[in-house]
Amino acid sequence: MTPFQILDALLITPFRLLPNPEAAFLFGIIVLALGSAAIGKAGAALVSRAQRTRWNTESAESTKRQDLSVQALRQGDKKAYQAQNMLAQEAYTNTLALSAGRAAALIWPACAVLTWLYWRFDGVPMPFLWSDAGPATYFLPAFIAALWGSSRLMGAKKAAPPADAGSATKNSPS
Repeated sequence: MTPFQILDALLITPFRLLPNPEAAFLFGIIVLALGSAAIGKAGAALVSRAQRTRWNTESAESTKRQDLSVQALRQGDKKAYQAQNMLAQEAYTNTLALSAGRAAALIWPACAVLTWLYWRFDGVPMPFLWSDAGPATYFLPAFIAALWGSSRLMGAKKAAPPADAGSATKNSPS
């Protein structure tokens, strides 16, 4: 078997688990959306970790140059303002480029799965929708919901106090 055939067999598996074809299709879409969101979040976290030092440096440079440009403007030095503003814009552009790398890491799994879905389900009428609807009509909202849900879970996890924080205060001598 080729690598593509192995990947195809893996990706089609959730679509074959349920006996009802419409339910199986929706289940498969949801499983692929959740998997794509998880892989995308992990990829974005890895890229963010790899870029952390550079992003912090560029962000600090952007803020510093912006402050210097505002200071030069207040002093009436137009040339210094323009020079500092240009350097601030360059540093800000660099931070945006680094952020684009994170975004690319987040969405590439969804693009790959969507390509596979169109290859696999090309010409198949989508359940419960108009005849011209394609797999993206189901997959994109499910993927966006999966990303949103995972962000909410991660936000709630960060906001929650540590599990042993309460026990530390009970056991400490007063």
